[in-house]
Amino acid sequence: MKALFIKDLGLMKGQKQFFAVVLIMMTVFLSAYTDYSFVIAYITVMFGIMTLSTISYDDQDNGLGYLFALPVSRRDYVKEKYLFSFATTIPGTILVTVFALVVSRIRKIDFCIEEWVMMVTVSLLIVVVTLVLMIPIHLKFGAERSRLALMILFGGGSLTIYAAVKLCDALGIDYISALDRLADMSPAVTLTGLALICAVLLGISYRCSLMFIEAREF
Repeated sequence: MKALFIKDLGLMKGQKQFFAVVLIMMTVFLSAYTDYSFVIAYITVMFGIMTLSTISYDDQDNGLGYLFALPVSRRDYVKEKYLFSFATTIPGTILVTVFALVVSRIRKIDFCIEEWVMMVTVSLLIVVVTLVLMIPIHLKFGAERSRLALMILFGGGSLTIYAAVKLCDALGIDYISALDRLADMSPAVTLTGLALICAVLLGISYRCSLMFIEAREF
């Protein structure tokens, strides 16, 4: 697995233009806005999605077929993708958060440390949800077809949410009050619940990814 980490780090070193664009966007956003929650969440998600490019590179020109001809198991490959995603996303989140804190002090913007902790935690949870969806899809359909699969998935999800809202309105279900009660819960309880849900989703995602990669023929 160490060799896979080294390979993916080498691929990331070739993404200098991407890092330059992210740095410019981050600087512009932090200079123009006073609410940094969107900036931290956006950059964190960008770091998470960036790791998916390693799967696309591996899949080019039947690269996975050559890779699995080496002493690399499919289980180790899947495990490395999840570990590498978090190994790059968490430091990236810490760096952008520290940078945002420094800018906020320079611009003399007041902030609450509890709100920042909540903001960073929610950003990481968003990345987890994004990765648990996208990694299995990339491994199942490959780099090209995964784009169409994601469009169908998010389009279907949006339609499902829209239909659920309309159904609640038709049945007279006050879902707004339910959401308000969730919002009134203590941050610790909310984050603990979200973390447990993400852990379950992560386990399901890993099993699906392993099943998909083992079913593929190269």
